[in-house]
Amino acid sequence: MAYSNDGSNQRQMAAASSDASEAKRDVGELEHEIARLKLVCAALWELVKEKNSLTEEDLVAKVLEVDARDGVMDGQMRRTVRKCVQCQRTVPAKQNKCMYCGTGQPIGSAFETI
Repeated sequence: MAYSNDGSNQRQMAAASSDASEAKRDVGELEHEIARLKLVCAALWELVKEKNSLTEEDLVAKVLEVDARDGVMDGQMRRTVRKCVQCQRTVPAKQNKCMYCGTGQPIGSAFETI
């Protein structure tokens, strides 16, 4: 004797379809954001290059330097931990205050707060 579980299967299929649509929408938004960031980066580079007589080689060298700062040459910037300026305990890069002693931490660059 076999029984049908079509209602449950249909609900699962509908949920999976909804999840897939949401993921597709999210990917589209990310692609749009990446395209916008590429445009802004290109415009900024052109301005900097024009105003400072820099070359593509200068840009490549700086990209490699920044990439190496986190200790891994992988084409990404990763947050790292740092030492508290007061108690020397480990403080996550995104924290502005030490969770142990409460001392405010200096921010090394604007990118550390992202």
